[in-house]
Amino acid sequence: MQTNLSVIRYRLLGSVEAHSGGRRVALGGPKRRTVLAALLLRPNTVVADDRLIDLVWGDDPPRSARPQLQVHIHELRKRLGPATIVRHSYGYQLLAAPGATDAEEFRRLVALARVHRSEGRRDEAARTLRSAMALWTGPALGGVTAPLEEKARPALEESRLYALEELYGVEVERGRGSSAVPELRTLCSEHPTRESLVALLMSALHSCGRTGEALEAYASLRDLFAREMGIAPGTQLQRLHLGLLSPEREEGPARRRPSVRPAELPHAVRGFVARDRELAVLDAGREGRASLFLVTGVAGVGKTALALHWGHTAREDFPDGQLYLDLRGSACGEAPTQPDDALRQLLRSLGADTRDLPADAPGLAKLFRSMTADRRLLILLDDAASAEQVVPLLPGGPDSTVLVTGRRDLPDLVALFGAVRIRLDVLSEESSVELFRFVAGDAGPASGPSAAPAIAGDCGGLPLALRMAAATMGAAGPPRPV
Repeated sequence: MQTNLSVIRYRLLGSVEAHSGGRRVALGGPKRRTVLAALLLRPNTVVADDRLIDLVWGDDPPRSARPQLQVHIHELRKRLGPATIVRHSYGYQLLAAPGATDAEEFRRLVALARVHRSEGRRDEAARTLRSAMALWTGPALGGVTAPLEEKARPALEESRLYALEELYGVEVERGRGSSAVPELRTLCSEHPTRESLVALLMSALHSCGRTGEALEAYASLRDLFAREMGIAPGTQLQRLHLGLLSPEREEGPARRRPSVRPAELPHAVRGFVARDRELAVLDAGREGRASLFLVTGVAGVGKTALALHWGHTAREDFPDGQLYLDLRGSACGEAPTQPDDALRQLLRSLGADTRDLPADAPGLAKLFRSMTADRRLLILLDDAASAEQVVPLLPGGPDSTVLVTGRRDLPDLVALFGAVRIRLDVLSEESSVELFRFVAGDAGPASGPSAAPAIAGDCGGLPLALRMAAATMGAAGPPRPV
């Protein structure tokens, strides 16, 4: 029986459901829905058996968990089609057509709305965002087991909140702040410490002549922060408050900078192989609220490739953007990037006014921590030379994740800041051959039965060496002897 993947649609933004040809598929109980949802959260990607068991049963799975998992997969194949879920040596892969899940469609619409907004097409942006929000029929991942709900629902709900912030920001820009006020008040009551929502409520109130209420909203948040956490609101909210108190402080449009959502990660390499254990550590660390990772290993072992691959797959978990900085810790003939230069680059990426930047590194670091305190960013600090170079670049607040790569172990980051260390080893022979053949293609010795393993062995399992050798051997022209 041939499965037509294009007719199957899945829902995650509410109760977990599957529809084939417009008809709802009977999936079964919570565990089976959890298996399907766990695969759908990473469509067309192999999900390890152990991870599926962990997401279904949590920390105390039964002895029969693996056979039960196989039964659930078997039943899902019966209902969705035998070709929808593929078995691999260590896990399962759900094959889905592009845009088959409502979560994918939601992300596409939000991204399209951002483009409309950046081009000044606010009416289209508002319509597109409301279409995106209409995909939500309830709390995400309804009907799954508690372990998956606890680990995966927060990220989906955060993307929903981010889209709502985009929507109400557009409505204020369209001069419709008054209509947004009731919904913003409700959201602020549900998320009382979320500064971005309070800022939107203040802007909406001010835009319709209710500045006194906007100032009251700020005062309520300030008092809550002081009472519950002993801190003050962030710099951006304080500036908005001062602007409402003293409108004459505003210096015209040239001083009001737009909100910036950086997306600076370089292009990820194609043909990424292996590293399932390391990717699982990054996934588990993020779910466990780890915020600092240190990826180490020898030159050419694939530290940056791993960081970029994971960063691109996890980008939707960081709605405030991704920052990238080359610290040049091992660059030949060049000094490593100094912290003050690095901070200026990061602050520019976040939209800071370069005319107002502090002159010294401590002042720059304080401003950077203030600007990142309430954001959820992914920050990739590539090729670090020392802990002293990295520490000033760590953001404020617990919601951002920092990936540091480097050839040195940097034990101070582990001891003093709780960094999760990931040491990369060379690739196995099987993975080396897989990578070599992918890059070389059908040309050159890659097509021979024994040439690829021989060349892979000479490259010592180093991905960079394998790619260079494959590129050379697979270049245009007649095949050459090894």
